[in-house]
Amino acid sequence: MLAVMIGMKPRDGLEGMLIVQLIVTHSAAMECYRRAMIVDQSFEARRENLTQASKLSRTYAALTEALDRHRGKGQQRITVEHVNVHAGGQAIVGDVTSRGGSSQKSEQQTHATREITHEPGTPMRSPDAERGQCQSPPVRGKRRCRMHGSGAPIGNTNAFRHGHYTAEAIARRRQISELIGMLRRTLAEIEERK
Repeated sequence: MLAVMIGMKPRDGLEGMLIVQLIVTHSAAMECYRRAMIVDQSFEARRENLTQASKLSRTYAALTEALDRHRGKGQQRITVEHVNVHAGGQAIVGDVTSRGGSSQKSEQQTHATREITHEPGTPMRSPDAERGQCQSPPVRGKRRCRMHGSGAPIGNTNAFRHGHYTAEAIARRRQISELIGMLRRTLAEIEERK
């Protein structure tokens, strides 16, 4: 075990702990697989050993990923090979990730990304309508495109507007609150007179 740990070259205490857990988990999984292969045992015992070995193998894989992430190897790299730009659209070639730049740059990138992902079509059907035009058509039977939320279906009878925050409802709640306050004060006065 010590030889394997030295071979994996832990750089700090956390890596050392992860490596020890990897070694122990691997050893336990192999023991469960060995026990599952014993001849003349019950079906339930074999199934239990295989189940435990499977769980330990998944734990081993998760620990390996955690060690890779800790060492900085767990980052993904995405390569785009084909880009289709429709008429009226724009494309960006190069690095579009923000590295702590200004919010204006980030907003430009968001706008450019929006232009890339939409096809020419109908006007924007989102609350952002004043910013520009959404080039994507609405989803069939919906009010909005696939990028700006599907919204409720046209003619939706399940949608219910409760009106809890309308001016009338707020005024009604205030009146009720005032009446309850007056009732409490009156009850307190009656109690004092007794």
